[in-house]
Amino acid sequence: ADFDDESGSWVIIKDFPLPEGYNYETTDILVLLPPNYPQTPPDWFYVDDNLRLADGRKPSHVFYGQTTHDPNARRVNREVDAPPQMKGWTGCCLHIRSWQPAPNPVEGHSLLSVCELIRGALERWRKPSVTVIVDDELLI
Repeated sequence: ADFDDESGSWVIIKDFPLPEGYNYETTDILVLLPPNYPQTPPDWFYVDDNLRLADGRKPSHVFYGQTTHDPNARRVNREVDAPPQMKGWTGCCLHIRSWQPAPNPVEGHSLLSVCELIRGALERWRKPSVTVIVDDELLI
């Protein structure tokens, strides 16, 4: 892994294994850490802008080319001020509803917990979404 040893605001996890169904076997994952991490969890992670499903489709919850989903946008203009480590990434949303940090990862949430959530999200996103209409009501 690479990390920001000056401000501790990001970490890059190298060669993160992807589930079957993507155009890569592994990818690097960039996690931007909120200023008050670990009390507040990261809710976005970033992948290579070329990550696609094996059939060429874009996975859901991946926001290609949109920098508005950058949680640090108030502090960093990605295209001008961002370190080289942030260029070429695209944002993916995580919705962490419960977060209880602890120094020991076995006893509470940590960056390891975030990695498990990312793994689960990538697993879900590789499956096609299903749209069902029941009694004129759209269910997704």
